[in-house]
Amino acid sequence: EIKNPLGQVLLRISGGNRLPIGGMPVWDKLTITTASGGVVASLDREMIAMTPTYDVIRPDGSKFGRISKAMLGFTETFEFFLEGDNGGPILKAEGSFSERNFEFKSRDGATVATVGRGYYQTDAENRYHVVVGPQVDATLVVAMAFAIDEVHDEENAAEAAKEEGGGWPFR
Repeated sequence: EIKNPLGQVLLRISGGNRLPIGGMPVWDKLTITTASGGVVASLDREMIAMTPTYDVIRPDGSKFGRISKAMLGFTETFEFFLEGDNGGPILKAEGSFSERNFEFKSRDGATVATVGRGYYQTDAENRYHVVVGPQVDATLVVAMAFAIDEVHDEENAAEAAKEEGGGWPFR
């Protein structure tokens, strides 16, 4: 659940892995809804892609854009590409993703939103502080932050499996 500082639910994100088979690519389908249940958007992970990539789908089923982990760069970056806009990413997330502390920057490099880890974390619930600037789509920022969290949870699980002696079929 995404809540405002007063604790009121603004959005909900539900869904998960469609193919939770060890050793197979992950294929997520996540739905973002309002507190009353109206669909705002869905994130549909591309099953075959060079880097983790989510299509952002409008409630009417049309594609709004895509969130991708950048393949090349000096630092890890996630980018949002608007469907039909060939000018490159309109939003980039940069920072310490493993620490869950990062910024969103517009195409011109201005910081438009920030995400930081909340004070209290549990295995069942991650908490974040998200600050979004004026004239910025807060739902898109939340969608990207959630996709980044999903990707890092998967990468951390894969790294832990390697440390334990490998994944399927070598367990």
